[in-house]
Amino acid sequence: MTHCASENLFPAEGLGWKAPDSLSCELESERLIIRGYRLGDAQEVFDAITDSREGHLLPWMPWCKDNHRTLESTTKYICEQMLSLANPATFNNVGTAIFCKESGRFIGGSGVHDVRRDTASCETGYWIRRDAIGNGYAREACARTISWALSSHAKGGLGLQRVRLYCSANNVHSSNLIDQLGITSEVRQRNDYYIESIGLTDRLGWGVLCDEWDCEKHCAINTH
Repeated sequence: MTHCASENLFPAEGLGWKAPDSLSCELESERLIIRGYRLGDAQEVFDAITDSREGHLLPWMPWCKDNHRTLESTTKYICEQMLSLANPATFNNVGTAIFCKESGRFIGGSGVHDVRRDTASCETGYWIRRDAIGNGYAREACARTISWALSSHAKGGLGLQRVRLYCSANNVHSSNLIDQLGITSEVRQRNDYYIESIGLTDRLGWGVLCDEWDCEKHCAINTH
């Protein structure tokens, strides 16, 4: 998102970011486990998406409109995420699973997406199943994922310099969550985000740099 046409046509080497040689995602926060998907997760992930699709994930999560309609589709997705962590040389995107630490229950997804080697940056996002909302899990998972993205390779992170977040201006819950994290609001692109059943909406964008984020406390430095 927000790449101009010339950047897509003439990509630059830039910072030439590289993934760590040993690429994995095994994260903990106060209440959550955030990790790479495993084949055994398929049924639980499929059930969570099925139960949350209409009137909750949709219209904001268009990936679930036609995907995850069968257990096989969810299994395929999980295999793709596992493969994306298997080859650091081509890594540019991975979805991760969020579990409640106390119960072990799958409650949603996060990840890093659109990794750009020229600017050492990525996008992140999140979703929480319908019956687990209202507990601050999305905010906690998002903060922990940002710390993973911005931590150095030596500390088990991706060593990126910047994390981007986007949502429709009509998605008030999501935009409020990002504001609560203390991340800098950077852009409002008018009529740049089409949401099915709603139409054209403004795209909101936020960004956080590695020197603006405390990767130990999982929060923006200016909110201490």
